[in-house]
Amino acid sequence: MKKETFSISEFANSIGVSLRTLYYYDEKNILKPRRDENTGHRVYEKEDMLQLHKIMTMKFLGMSLDNIKDYIQLDIFNLNFIDTLRLQESKLIKDKEQIDMALDVIHRTIYLLENEKEVDHDILVSLLASMQNEKKQLELAKGIIKDGVMKKLFPQRAKEKMLFEKELLTFCKRVKENCGRPADNSEVKQMLDDFYSLILDEVDMDSSKELTDIFSVDINVKENEERVEAYIQEIERFVPTPFTAEEKTWLEQITTDYMSLLSNQKEREN
Repeated sequence: MKKETFSISEFANSIGVSLRTLYYYDEKNILKPRRDENTGHRVYEKEDMLQLHKIMTMKFLGMSLDNIKDYIQLDIFNLNFIDTLRLQESKLIKDKEQIDMALDVIHRTIYLLENEKEVDHDILVSLLASMQNEKKQLELAKGIIKDGVMKKLFPQRAKEKMLFEKELLTFCKRVKENCGRPADNSEVKQMLDDFYSLILDEVDMDSSKELTDIFSVDINVKENEERVEAYIQEIERFVPTPFTAEEKTWLEQITTDYMSLLSNQKEREN
């Protein structure tokens, strides 16, 4: 009885794969059909169809072509195949985490752009880097920032994250707009008032003096002070500042001046 055969086009259509895929599998010796003795054309048979289904199943599981090539000729799958599947399972779990994180960052970035219409390049890059490295920031903060504070600064709910990022973006824009003005300038003072109110609300504290309570170590001890400084430098390594050197210097100066103004104001009130 003559075997049912297919041309490469017929075979591709019957399985639902592209000609390019079949050419590639042939080239890599993963699925190599026989050749017609007279024409030299590829000729596929029913056995090739079963073999292609094996390849497609393993590809669906995310296996590499090298692994597929190793297993495709086997009639029996043994415990070695279980080990391969477990490795593949670990890889897929890691890939899923990466995809979920990327989708979360995309969703949050779309929210920012829809609200702002346009965003300074450096500010957006800094925010994206912060979103992308949330896990690293949490790991670095262990033993330095109180766990309860970190949960407030890095909430689980996407809506809370987006609202905080929107306020942070607004602050960064205002820094760039006000750079060069003195700390007692009304717009600068309002900018800093709003920013410190934002931070205090986030960590659920009443005054800027209480902000030192976010640390789980005594920062007045030199060793701990060095740890905090190293922590900040490490954060800055993978979350780039959105500010120029001039803006950064100005922000540090007006923040110091602002805190002095607040301190003097409280002394007068007392």
